[in-house]
Amino acid sequence: MKVRTRSRLILVATLVIFLVILSFITQSVILQSFRTIEDQETTAHVQRFIAQLNYEVEDVAATCRDWAVREETSGWKDGFPEDPSRLFPPVSMKNLNIDYIVVYDADGNLVFSETITKDGRTILSIPPELDGIVRESIVIESMPGGISGRRGISAIGGDPVILAGYPIQFANPSGDVAGTLVMARLLDEEWIGSIDQMLQTDGTLVPYQNPDTDRTLTAEDKVRAKDGAIIVRSFGEDTQAGYAIITGIENNPSFLLLKIESTRPVFQQVQKSILIVATAIIFISIVFLLVVQLLLQRYILAPLSELDNGMKSIGRSGDLTRRMPEQGDEEILSVTQSLNQMLSQIQQQRDDLRDLIEEIEQQRDDLTKARTALAERNRDLEELNRKANLYLDIYLDAITYEILNAIMGLRGYAELVRDTAEDSEHQFSDKIIALAKKSDNVIRNIETISRIYKNPPEIKPVDLASIIKKETDSRTGTPIHMEHCNRTVLANEMLGVVFDNLFSNSIKFGGDNTKIVVSTRDTPDGLLELSVSDNGPGIPDSMKPLVFDRFMEDTRKRSSYGLGLHIVKMLIESFGGRVRADNRIAGEPQSGAAIRFTLKPA
Repeated sequence: MKVRTRSRLILVATLVIFLVILSFITQSVILQSFRTIEDQETTAHVQRFIAQLNYEVEDVAATCRDWAVREETSGWKDGFPEDPSRLFPPVSMKNLNIDYIVVYDADGNLVFSETITKDGRTILSIPPELDGIVRESIVIESMPGGISGRRGISAIGGDPVILAGYPIQFANPSGDVAGTLVMARLLDEEWIGSIDQMLQTDGTLVPYQNPDTDRTLTAEDKVRAKDGAIIVRSFGEDTQAGYAIITGIENNPSFLLLKIESTRPVFQQVQKSILIVATAIIFISIVFLLVVQLLLQRYILAPLSELDNGMKSIGRSGDLTRRMPEQGDEEILSVTQSLNQMLSQIQQQRDDLRDLIEEIEQQRDDLTKARTALAERNRDLEELNRKANLYLDIYLDAITYEILNAIMGLRGYAELVRDTAEDSEHQFSDKIIALAKKSDNVIRNIETISRIYKNPPEIKPVDLASIIKKETDSRTGTPIHMEHCNRTVLANEMLGVVFDNLFSNSIKFGGDNTKIVVSTRDTPDGLLELSVSDNGPGIPDSMKPLVFDRFMEDTRKRSSYGLGLHIVKMLIESFGGRVRADNRIAGEPQSGAAIRFTLKPA
């Protein structure tokens, strides 16, 4: 991505984040503050409405109390006069805003009831619901004389009504209760409207179980309202309403003060103001974005673009001698100088690399010539080695053949001389025969070594016990025992040469009383270790590492063990094993020697 594009994206993202944060602050701080103020104002309206209702209740209660203690009211004994207007004048009741008058005797029986209409007329009856409300709240069954001063709100036909009851006493010194006077004021729409006009509110009283109110308030709202809380709800951005539960005279939630509505001019004005401010901020931000972009383009992006184009031009042409013009602000100038310095270093390194490549090319040519000469010399050496091996094979074949023939003839003449000579001359013939036999063994060892080097036999599974038995059968004078030798190993028929040389050495150094034991054991690494031990004089510890070499260490003397053990080592290693000299009994070299070697089990 280009720097110009990235810078524009960063500026736009910054503007968007700023506007989102501004919107969040506006909604969560400013508008929420005004909502809190409006909620407090609506709550105050509800409280004022409730206070006015309480005033209305106390006004009806005071009127009822005053008329209950009047002499005219308490003077009746045998019932009300035929013209009740003398007792409760309709004009007076109308002026006192009393709509219903009910009188009960001391036994709780209804003895008088009256309704005052809006035009001042009287009707000697009341709604049946009103009598039921009085009997549930004022003149209850347990107190037929009535509850003095009981007052509150209830509902008749869905309209709220205020009731108050006081006892009527006889006008005599005993002061017995003659009955109960109940007065009621109907709070119809006109009366509620007058309260709203006086309080500058818009309130409505409805029954508690009204379906509309059940949908408006949640179960949690109703619980809070029953505990005395005032619930405020907003209806759009224009109005909001407050709700409160008023406990009726029956000690039940009788009414909801529903929709004490308040307009929200301040909230709407604040929203308009915020919208205007937000529009102005967006406009200013766009202008700021354009100005910042122009400044970035003029002082940062354009110089960087020139640097980029210059570097691309140098890269396309490959001319490292060109340099970027050093101009602009300090940072741009520093970058330009660094690029020019880098170009100088790259040019110097390229020149050094060219010289190094030329030197490597020269060395490669010299190496190629040396390889060619070495290959020719190697071919010459291979040819010389081939001829040397050929001459050596011819020489060995001729020498061994002729020497063997001479030794065989010498042994034959020596045996003839021993048979015909006198007893004093036998010792000389025996020595000649022994020397001939020893020379014969040496020649055969040389043939074995040559065979191992030139044509090693193929390794295959062989029966260990049969090979050992073949060698022991040829040595009837020496006891040779086998222990756990019924095994199959990976070797070949030349394994018999190994046992032949080992048996010969044991007999040679141990004498006529030599006893030989061949045993086997499995090693932890999965090989089979064979031990050929004898009861001879043993091998000194200093000689154990040298017995398998043709010459002893630090001398040019031939080993007293000859080529036999050297051939043993060659054969065992060709089978993939290892060989070592050891004591028959650990820590006692004089108790006899043991040659131990490993083979792979088949």
